[in-house]
Amino acid sequence: MARSTRASRGSCLGYPPRMPRKRLTLAGPALAMALAILAPALAGAADGRPNFTGTYTFVAQKSDDLRAKIAAAVGPDYTVGSKKSEQARVWIRSWLEGVTEDPAKRILTIEHTATEFHSGMGDEVNIYYFGREATSRGPAGGHLKVTLSWKGDQIVTEEKEAKGKGRITAVYTLQPGGKSLLVEWKLEHGTLQQPLEVRLAFDRVAK
Repeated sequence: MARSTRASRGSCLGYPPRMPRKRLTLAGPALAMALAILAPALAGAADGRPNFTGTYTFVAQKSDDLRAKIAAAVGPDYTVGSKKSEQARVWIRSWLEGVTEDPAKRILTIEHTATEFHSGMGDEVNIYYFGREATSRGPAGGHLKVTLSWKGDQIVTEEKEAKGKGRITAVYTLQPGGKSLLVEWKLEHGTLQQPLEVRLAFDRVAK
């Protein structure tokens, strides 16, 4: 089984890094520039599907209220009792809130090719592979099965615990015109009070 690559560049639209105390783990210049500009459009046109490559900035006004959603699903920002699962829950909450508090985590970078899909916010990037399952690690340890697939013109990534019911699903939808992106993100984990489902809106950064 192939192992997924998680390049250390912060947080991303997949499972967050593990808790710190147990941290693991692109002929001449003119022609080259023209090809670079046209590459995303050509890649998308090859099979009629969109290409998601680009840099996007988080738009809070078009997104769900993250704080309210996090509070309802994840619970308080302090541990209740001494269970290891409580430490994981609080760490997950802290990571999620970083999207609204840390400017660096409001920038989503995507690199999309025929075989791979790289997606990351802040300094860390998740790499997914079309046509093959990979493995990764969860926020509190444990192996995750990582998959990437098309659903019509949408891209779907999934990270599922090999043992357990934890799962993160992200559905990427490029809006008409390609200037906006919607990510429907769902986290299911045994430490949560209920599944966390949020809609995250992004606008493409002009070059």
